[in-house]
Amino acid sequence: MRVALGGLGLVASAVAGLAGLVLGIAPAGTALGAWLAAFAATVTYRPLAGPGRRAVPALAPALLGVAAAAWTVRAVLDLADVPADLDRVNPITLLAVAVSAAGIVLLAWAARRAGVVPVAAGVAIAVVAALSPLGADPAMPYLVGAGPLGAALLLAAARHRPSAGPPAPTHPAGHRAGSGESHTSEGSRT
Repeated sequence: MRVALGGLGLVASAVAGLAGLVLGIAPAGTALGAWLAAFAATVTYRPLAGPGRRAVPALAPALLGVAAAAWTVRAVLDLADVPADLDRVNPITLLAVAVSAAGIVLLAWAARRAGVVPVAAGVAIAVVAALSPLGADPAMPYLVGAGPLGAALLLAAARHRPSAGPPAPTHPAGHRAGSGESHTSEGSRT
């Protein structure tokens, strides 16, 4: 359940980032996506943490929370029409992109290490997320990192979903429930 909820949160973070780009409100959309990714990382902590591997799953939501706060500051400055110096790189945006990518890399690595996602998928998502700050858009860590990781977590949750109903009861000594019959080792009924 936690893996599926975390996967859904990561996919939603990518959708929020994409919606921000399409609607022309990229900082606000990315801020929403960042908060959704931080939520998803927090929800998936228990399934990803285990003996000897608690640090990385704990650091991922912390970094994504810092990124979400930075994106929120950036969105508020944008909505308040604070003039941006286009000749220089905005330090808040730079911090937000770098920390977003680092958090998603750690989350993908933790999911791979915990065996929740296949090794190849976890490594590929971690590498793409690590390279995402080089992309043209600040929402890239969410679009190319969180979205695919969320899809991988949803797929893992679907594969490990419990069966549709409760398991059939087993009866000791080969007795059939309610029939009063029993089987002997030779297979004859008594």
